[in-house]
Amino acid sequence: MTSNSRGWLARYVVIFMIVLFMAGIAPVQAGPALESITVMADDNYAPYVFIGSNGSVQGILIDQWKAWEKATGIRVDFKALSWSLAQAAFNRGEADVLDTVFVTDERKKLYSFSRPYARIEVPIFMHKTITGIAGASDLRGFKVAVKHGDAAVEALAREGVRDIVTYQSYEAIVEAAAREDIRIFCIDAPPAYYYLNKRGISADYRVAFVLNYGEFHRAVLKGNEDILAAVEDGFTGIPTSTLDDIDRKWMGSSLPRNIDLRMVGAVGTAIAVLILLLIASSWELRRRVARATSTLNEKVRLLESSEAKNRAFIAVLPDLFFTIGADERFIEFNTSRPELLALPPEAFIGKHIDEIGFPAESVEQLRRGMKRALEEALMTSYEYTLCPDGITSAYEGRIVPLGTDRILLVVRDITENRNREDRLRVSLLEKEILLKEIHHRVKNNMQVISSLIQLQSYSIRDETDKELMRETQARIRAMATVHELLYESQDFSSIYADSYLGSIVGELSSGYDAANVRCEVQPVQVDIDMAVPLGLIANELIINAIKYAYDPGAGGLIRVTLRREAATIIFSVSDDGRGLPASVDPETADTMGLTLVRSLASQLHGSVSFSSGPGFRAELRFAAYAPKEQIPG
Repeated sequence: MTSNSRGWLARYVVIFMIVLFMAGIAPVQAGPALESITVMADDNYAPYVFIGSNGSVQGILIDQWKAWEKATGIRVDFKALSWSLAQAAFNRGEADVLDTVFVTDERKKLYSFSRPYARIEVPIFMHKTITGIAGASDLRGFKVAVKHGDAAVEALAREGVRDIVTYQSYEAIVEAAAREDIRIFCIDAPPAYYYLNKRGISADYRVAFVLNYGEFHRAVLKGNEDILAAVEDGFTGIPTSTLDDIDRKWMGSSLPRNIDLRMVGAVGTAIAVLILLLIASSWELRRRVARATSTLNEKVRLLESSEAKNRAFIAVLPDLFFTIGADERFIEFNTSRPELLALPPEAFIGKHIDEIGFPAESVEQLRRGMKRALEEALMTSYEYTLCPDGITSAYEGRIVPLGTDRILLVVRDITENRNREDRLRVSLLEKEILLKEIHHRVKNNMQVISSLIQLQSYSIRDETDKELMRETQARIRAMATVHELLYESQDFSSIYADSYLGSIVGELSSGYDAANVRCEVQPVQVDIDMAVPLGLIANELIINAIKYAYDPGAGGLIRVTLRREAATIIFSVSDDGRGLPASVDPETADTMGLTLVRSLASQLHGSVSFSSGPGFRAELRFAAYAPKEQIPG
């Protein structure tokens, strides 16, 4: 290329840059009341915002907000925290703007959003050893790692994925993947490729599928739309070339190519097009003013619609609504049922809460609730009673903060609810007494049956038959013990194994004159469906050990143990005696006792194992009792 051609090229480039600058829309100055804003964002989203090696926050968003600050003259305080903490801090009002936000249904209830400024791919990554995952439904049954507070948690839950493990940052997820603590995870594409390559494990993971695509927005809390408008106008005023330069700084650019004359012609054409755009800029400005006016009118219409909706809500709710200032004076009152008021409405407006004449305790509850609501930006509630016309009525007050200088007090009459709860409580007590009486009578009837068998045994001469009667009595006593313990318990669905098995061991030790039975049982809960089979199995195994483990008078030790390991209960009876004869296989023996043990183990959906020599050991394993959640009284 000749020096003359290069000179013309330089002139074209200069003209091109001047036109670009002139085409940029002038910065929109914020209103005089907005001198600074605080921006909150994720601190672990490279290359948009992340902590550099020198410990400072850096990235695309930092540079963009600096450009915004320069364009608007409004100071920006940028704060970066882990995403869940950033959202929580923003929700508490510690920042004006939340950046790097995806729009979700839940967030729509809290935030107003800017136009999207970046489209983000959200892939599911899996370890190279895993195959067969082609969609969200294939993730069911797998453990999936997601950043705490990420919109992907809600998206996966909608697809039926339940085993979700959350981490505080994307980098923490990649570190866990490097250790192979997790093998499937969901991370937005830009930080995922950054941290996978930085950690050196990009070859170990593949993209299974793309869960969805999200768009970055900037958000403000509902009610702060004026700040959002200033933010939008400020970014509109930043030249596109400035934003492109920021992207190239952090994302890189294509390798340079040699410029030829055809490119020079293309640049000239582009300059001509931009000149035409400059001519049309005044029209564009007028169009933007018209659009802004239309937007403002739409916001006014939405505000009026919102107020009408609020009035409709109040009209159908049986509540009293009071607005109270931080100075503890009533500001406003609304209700669809003014007859619920203990005093006329004019007795409240402008009055201090101490001047209404409510009981001092109720006033102090309201004062404490207001203090907590305003300081912590949390809804609080309390209950109180009044006695208008000598009739006691119960009320619930819910205190909702409205900014930092006033609260909304929502009062509801809960007298009927309390009366209903009292009736239910009395009815439940009656049923508990009836159930106790049933267990008591069942236990007494079983004792009568045992006594009848005892009387019958006196007329039997054959010792074998007497022993059978004796064993039958022991089985009946084992079942009766369950009802005795339930009668004495406050919980009619379960009993404790240590009390139950202790009673059985005591009965058998006394009945068979055996002092060598040691009972080591943990206080594990078992429900009534488990207790009877467990007691009968214990009865059979202990009797068998007492009768056959040792020679008469030998007095060897018999151990009865029960413990819980995770979700399994392990019960065993063991001795150091002679063991079973070689000809007897306890897995198939058709004796009454062993047959009953195997059958009852199957009833518990458990398994029983036997070992012999030296001594004999029987071990039962079955699933532990999982208590149901109790309904609050």
